[in-house]
Amino acid sequence: MYRIGNYVAHYKEGICEVTAIGTLDMSCSDKKKEYYTLKPVYDRGGTLYTPVSNERGQIRDVISAEEARKLIEDMPVIEALGVAEEKKRESLYKEALFKNECRAWIAVIKTSYSRKMKRLSLGKKSINMDDKYLGMAEKFLYGEIGMALGIPRDEVKDYIKNQVGDGVK
Repeated sequence: MYRIGNYVAHYKEGICEVTAIGTLDMSCSDKKKEYYTLKPVYDRGGTLYTPVSNERGQIRDVISAEEARKLIEDMPVIEALGVAEEKKRESLYKEALFKNECRAWIAVIKTSYSRKMKRLSLGKKSINMDDKYLGMAEKFLYGEIGMALGIPRDEVKDYIKNQVGDGVK
């Protein structure tokens, strides 16, 4: 069970702070259940509610600084997604993103980035879907690594490049 002031990784919103715990006075909520009230760290205007039971695994612990450093070290060997059928690419991206796992986000980043670079090298435009999922995966990954290492999210990409070179993409 999390406490007020804890940070968690939410599967759709990224890093959130637990700001309250208790029942909700909302018509759509189960009055017998306790909920976490979550404030996304990088979107202060939003508020989320998720059951304390966390039966659907919507939230998890944020990785530790040690886990973040190990993840960065492993980035060059984490494989891109294997997209056998182009029509299923978006569903693979979504599935990987909503696993709420850093390694899956890295796979999405590698896949979408390499597709984008290949298209650009051929003189073609990048595909909006690749750009969309690249941006989402980077937002989640850089937000979590930033939280774990105490680095602003917008500086994480450069930090990673300094650690492993361009091997992440």
